[in-house]
Amino acid sequence: MREVVIVSGARTAVGNFLGTLKDIPAAELGAICIRESLMKAGLKPKATKAMQDTAPEPLKADGIIALEEKYRRWDDSHREIEVDEVIMGNVVQAGQGQNPARQATIYAGMPKETPAFTVNKVCASGMKAIALGVQSIQAAMPR
Repeated sequence: MREVVIVSGARTAVGNFLGTLKDIPAAELGAICIRESLMKAGLKPKATKAMQDTAPEPLKADGIIALEEKYRRWDDSHREIEVDEVIMGNVVQAGQGQNPARQATIYAGMPKETPAFTVNKVCASGMKAIALGVQSIQAAMPR
C-alpha cells in the first residue's frame, strides 16, 4: 500500500456568519488555498499529454486558453507536476454555482484538464476530502 504524506497546506481565515468574508465567494477562497499549498511546496501544476488526450472534447483547445492565462501566477522556479485531481470540502454551497471545487481549480490557475469535485458533509467536509484523497492515492495503479 502506498504511503501518503501531506507536504503542504493552507487555509483561509475563519469567519463568522455574515462577517468580513461574506462577500468573497468560496471558490475564490478555495483557489487561494490550492495555489498557496502548491507554492509553499515549490510545485507548479501542468497538464500532461495523457490529461490532454483524455480530456472532454470541449477542453481539448490547443495550448492555454484565456481563462487559464488570466489566473496563472506560477513561479518558473517551481517544479512542474501533474495534479491528478482536486478534492475540496465546502460547507453550505447553496448559491455558489456548480462544483465550487472546479471553480476554485480554475481560479487557482490550474490547467483546465485537472478534474475536481466538491465534498459537502457540513463540519466534516475538509476531513472527508483528505480521507478521499488518501484512498485515491492508495488505490492508484503504480506508474
